[in-house]
Amino acid sequence: MQSGVEQRRHRRYRLSIPVEVRSPGQEAAAVLTSSEDISAKGIYFVLSPGAELGSELELDLALPPQLCQGKNVRVHCHGHIVRRGPPDEQGRIGVAAAIEEYEFIRGD
Repeated sequence: MQSGVEQRRHRRYRLSIPVEVRSPGQEAAAVLTSSEDISAKGIYFVLSPGAELGSELELDLALPPQLCQGKNVRVHCHGHIVRRGPPDEQGRIGVAAAIEEYEFIRGD
């Protein structure tokens, strides 16, 4: 396999939206960050160091009304970390997570 060859199956969209990240079953330990890009089966965001490759995650995304016919829509996702990037100037790391399943939660 060649290095640098695009392997994504789903189109990525550059979209910065709020994301709550936590380990499964740990509601109180959620970390708020924002996405950098997203697809049907993956998302990229930054976190403080410590997120381990392969770790399971629960994600809650808030989709903007302009993408959801004027309605507030949240998406609850389960996934795992598939890639970690180098630290940025604040020491945060880029995290790519595969989304294994998701549920749309419609708001008012």
